[in-house]
Amino acid sequence: MSINSKDRSTFDTLVDTLLPAVEGDGPAWTTPGSDLQLSNRLDTIYERLPNDQSRKDVKLFLRLLRTSAGGVLLFGKPKAFTSLPPEDRAAAVLAMESHRLTLIRNGIGALKTLAAFLWVSTEDVQTQPQAWAAMGYPGPDGPPPNVPKTIQTLTITSDTDLSCDVVVVGSGAGGGTAAGVLAAAGHDVIVLEAGGYANESDFNHLEASAYRDMYLDGALNATADGGIAVLSGATLGGGTVINYTTSFETPPAVREEWDKVSGFHGVFSGPQYASSVAAVKERLGVNQDHGWPSTRAQLMEKGLNELGWHVDEMPRNAKGCTEQDCGYCTLGCRIGAKQSTLLTYLQDAADAGARIVTGATVDQVVADSGKACCVVGYVGEHQLRVNARAVVLAAGSLNTPAILLRSGLGGPATGDYLRLHPVTAVWARFEERVDPWTGILQTRYSNEFADLDGKGYGFKFETAPVHPLFPAGFLGWEDGASFKKDVLGLGHLDVGGILLRDRDHGKVTVRKDGSPVWKYSVSKYDQKHIREGVRRAAEMYLAAGATEIISSTIRPVRIGRGDSLDEFMAGVDSIGYGSNQTSYFTFHQMGSARMGSDPSKSVVDATNQVHGVDNLYVMDGSCFPTASGVNPMLSIASIAHRGATLLAAAL
Repeated sequence: MSINSKDRSTFDTLVDTLLPAVEGDGPAWTTPGSDLQLSNRLDTIYERLPNDQSRKDVKLFLRLLRTSAGGVLLFGKPKAFTSLPPEDRAAAVLAMESHRLTLIRNGIGALKTLAAFLWVSTEDVQTQPQAWAAMGYPGPDGPPPNVPKTIQTLTITSDTDLSCDVVVVGSGAGGGTAAGVLAAAGHDVIVLEAGGYANESDFNHLEASAYRDMYLDGALNATADGGIAVLSGATLGGGTVINYTTSFETPPAVREEWDKVSGFHGVFSGPQYASSVAAVKERLGVNQDHGWPSTRAQLMEKGLNELGWHVDEMPRNAKGCTEQDCGYCTLGCRIGAKQSTLLTYLQDAADAGARIVTGATVDQVVADSGKACCVVGYVGEHQLRVNARAVVLAAGSLNTPAILLRSGLGGPATGDYLRLHPVTAVWARFEERVDPWTGILQTRYSNEFADLDGKGYGFKFETAPVHPLFPAGFLGWEDGASFKKDVLGLGHLDVGGILLRDRDHGKVTVRKDGSPVWKYSVSKYDQKHIREGVRRAAEMYLAAGATEIISSTIRPVRIGRGDSLDEFMAGVDSIGYGSNQTSYFTFHQMGSARMGSDPSKSVVDATNQVHGVDNLYVMDGSCFPTASGVNPMLSIASIAHRGATLLAAAL
């Protein structure tokens, strides 16, 4: 499967429809999409799609766009999309966006996202996109510094067998913490990380490069129905290298709930877990000493205060950053302020003699007579087999269950109870410049609506730095002029993130080739909380002085000062809050190999050992019995610290 000339021509026609020449000041406005030659780069991004099925889907949709039969299916007219005049093509896009079939809404949404990705991104700072100048976006804040790598990784150049006390699969908040604890206890540890090793010298602060090199599947993957874009770390240090540094403890009420749901007594609400929380907070340097609010945070705080709603300062695992230093740290922190596992627990592990292998994808765990004895995977084309007294899986909630399923281990609950903390956003336009890519990552949040049902389920308000790729992919499309106005007007936009604590759950399965499938759609119950979040976020930003509010539906709904909030919500309601109706991201994945006492409803026990399999452990976000409701890094690290401490003693 490869992109051919017909595919490129079809893509050019779609790009011309999405990004037509419109009146405006500068070439970003007046240049028609096809003149940008985005299709010349389509091959590169197409090859980076995460699996064969994704590539097949893109090829099929492009083929349907150039046939009359496809026209009937996609937008109800027996004409090829490519043969239509521009105004009819625009109408066809709108028809596909609102199609009754999720697959068609997903298809046009995916192609729109690919086009937008190519429009505003570059992997060469010398060839900046036209869109940047129109936005006032400066691009990277200078070249990266020259900082030596302080962890020596093990090079694999042939089929290799290794042996150790504990092999840890994954190096993020779970795996990195577990490795550090186990190595410090004197055990021989090998860490296997699927991503590469990047440090300050590699952080060029280009979005396209960062997503390609440090994010799972190049940040191009999504849930099975395409409804939720998936962002997760895939680099040494995992998500802790590219996250927002937000460091909430597991809330006491959630800890009590976890014990109740899991059938435990004091595992989460008891002193062992509390001791681990304190230990990881200290090692990760969690503090509230670097909380200078960006313009984004100031505007959110202003709206919250005007309405008398809760607002507080974020705890963060950062040391030494200043008011001017931040904004780009989701692309890697150049000054080493972010206390990721790369700089903390993994460095501790390496200093204690742990061996670390990057680029290592693990296929399966091998068990003999009910005991895990090794893992088998690959580094490039070379098979790697690691024999160990204990195996710790910490590949994250998206991939840990896939490893278990490929291995035939874990029991009937493996992959079930997947939670994603779905995030949507409301955009607010201000007369003054916001420059939302600047300032400390996250410094303010609101719990005003964190408990909408009396059972601890609702949403948080958070805001985060926004670089061009996020709005280009996340903002909906109603016509070319409005879309360009929204994206090229990024300098005047603020974003209010609605972080849902999802009550209901999805499931991880695997394809015939073993690759994971993440089956998840926001339930009707949880959609009610999302709806409340959209309404309240609009209120918040209007109170802060916004001139316009824009929804993140696949076709934007807008409200200005003095307009009816009820009419705004009626417009959003008419589009819907389901898959490929409202746009969603997941930054937090949890629960797909959860802890519990009942093997029919959980995968691991109170010591993090997989039910029925000795020497096999899970120590990552997969262990969560339900969604945490807060940014989960500290909870993941706390579970891993407790589990690794118990394992170290047992060994």
